[in-house]
Amino acid sequence: MSFDLGVWLGAEPLTAAEALRRYLLRTGSEIACGEPSPEVAAFYEELTSVFPDLTAENYATSPWSEPLSVGEDFVLMSAVFPRAGEVCRVVLEMSWRHPLVIFEP
Repeated sequence: MSFDLGVWLGAEPLTAAEALRRYLLRTGSEIACGEPSPEVAAFYEELTSVFPDLTAENYATSPWSEPLSVGEDFVLMSAVFPRAGEVCRVVLEMSWRHPLVIFEP
């Protein structure tokens, strides 16, 4: 079982329906996963300094159930359920320091 989160650039208030629409757009196979913006790159760097991205070497100790998905304006995360609370707290704190919307589908 996993706990999914997404963050993306934006500071405007969103309805739950609009946030879900934007999240689902970013999970689609056609989404362009180009070079991350400076804001997204900074978030990813900070996040992976606490929780390194999933690799074959850290599979047993990683909080991630799959590698992070990083695009131009977003990062999608899937955490293993036993560590979901820990990951959520860190991501929430980091999203306040970066101009990112956080969404839990």
